[in-house]
Amino acid sequence: MAIWGSSLVIARAAHEMVPPVALTFWRWVVAIVVLLPLVWRELPGSLTYLRKNRRRLLIICEYMVVGTTFSVISVNYTTAINASLINGSQPIATAFVAFLVVRERLSLVAGLGILIAFSGVLVMISQGSLEMIFALAFNIGDLVMLVAVVAWALYAVELHRQREHLSGTVFLFYIAVTGMITVLPFYITETLFIREFVPSWNGVAAIVYVSLFATVLAVYLWNFAIRSVGATHASIFLNLIPVFGAAFAMYFLGEDLYVFHIIGTSLVFAGIVMTVRARLRTT
Repeated sequence: MAIWGSSLVIARAAHEMVPPVALTFWRWVVAIVVLLPLVWRELPGSLTYLRKNRRRLLIICEYMVVGTTFSVISVNYTTAINASLINGSQPIATAFVAFLVVRERLSLVAGLGILIAFSGVLVMISQGSLEMIFALAFNIGDLVMLVAVVAWALYAVELHRQREHLSGTVFLFYIAVTGMITVLPFYITETLFIREFVPSWNGVAAIVYVSLFATVLAVYLWNFAIRSVGATHASIFLNLIPVFGAAFAMYFLGEDLYVFHIIGTSLVFAGIVMTVRARLRTT
């Protein structure tokens, strides 16, 4: 969550240096280059699984590609507050998708925990002000972020449904290959008709960071969490993203600590504890 929180900030900061589709395309290319030496011995053995499950594997990979692509695009057209608010709805969206797809029901305590954690996110991004919440204006970037949230929810639920699994690194490699191939025509279109990516030290550094940490490391750990505890219960931890975002802003940018930070963080942690305890009671 700490890595993803920082990567959205970096994507927002670098949007003038790296167009959104270019950032998405090159993050997958770098991920492939990094992962290939780790998986090339396993790839021949994964072909049997690939032939048997190619349709489902492709769908799951595309959900992740859509989620990551749309989230990067969204921060070019919306505010950090709006993006954080919509991203904070991820646990609710995942619980809803899990109910629709696999009829997974939440206990009352787990559902209440999700709502409490989301209220903590709301307190932090609104700075504890109802006026700020009512004054929020939504735009096309928010709709793009909402699509990303739904895609991530579908990804988490479908990944958890899998009975057979590739190794974590091989699965991530296939996601990266799918991402590169899927995004390539859009990258070409962006380059020809919208804006060309002109490499710079800061732009390349942003791509490398997003690829190594937010793509390879964070997605690997996220996949492990989903397989271990399930989509709905893993997604509750996404509400820690604005918590880490605030902490980074205080440490690196010297921003002040306010009461709403403490209240919001407390609510997030309380919601997570309630949800985790509810799961432990049912296992």
